[in-house]
Amino acid sequence: MGYRREMDPTTSVAALFAYKLRKYRDANGWTQDALADRVGCTGDLISKIETAKRSATTAMSGDFDRLFALDGYFAELQPLAARELALGWFRPFLEAEGTASSMHIFEPTVITGLLQDEAYARAMLTAGNHPDKVDQLVATRMERQEILRRDEPPWLVILLSEYAIRRKIGGPEVMRAQLQRLLDAMKEPNITIQILPEDAQIYLNGSFTLLSCDGRKDVAYAETPIGGGDLIDQPRLVNALKVRFDLIRSAALPATESEKLIRTIMESV
Repeated sequence: MGYRREMDPTTSVAALFAYKLRKYRDANGWTQDALADRVGCTGDLISKIETAKRSATTAMSGDFDRLFALDGYFAELQPLAARELALGWFRPFLEAEGTASSMHIFEPTVITGLLQDEAYARAMLTAGNHPDKVDQLVATRMERQEILRRDEPPWLVILLSEYAIRRKIGGPEVMRAQLQRLLDAMKEPNITIQILPEDAQIYLNGSFTLLSCDGRKDVAYAETPIGGGDLIDQPRLVNALKVRFDLIRSAALPATESEKLIRTIMESV
């Protein structure tokens, strides 16, 4: 028998998830491959989940509960474990995003993650990533959107470039569904979406998000040139991004005109 890395379930939620999954699998006498066959993944992914290197998807967690006759145990742990296992550079942003009372988001190349539907997110994240990693990235992205379903969701002002909504990701059906998701979001009283037209005289050089949290100073998250991003808490830099956001917004279409443009593009996809 090969070496088994024993998990300490007291160190993190991800470790607890891993420990319990192995415990229930062993109790049923199943190999990792046997469990994988029952939930539609690979034995390698089960191994990574049982060593807290990957998080299970929401669907897989529900399957674990069904297979082991549990009342939502793994389903309740999954969003917390997925958040813990997000890429290290992204964790500070996830924590800030999870407690923000308002956010101002600028995204010049793709539709912002908080408003992506699952098919669009999967199509976008598939390029350059291992299939097992794609599942984790998509699960994390979908879990982020839970903040929009809180009793008091954050206020969002989102600026998207026209390029981002015209860019064909995942094929016509995926894009039509994604654009409809934007139109549905625009009906929510806490969400404003404006489109920056292609002929706007604004230089676009990276996405960023301004986050306001009650009782704490504002912070920002900015994309870096080599991938990933940085959480910024220096007031001077945060204020500079606030000025930039206002300049971009001044060139954006009003919300009503933005909605018309989205509908026009959706009809032509």
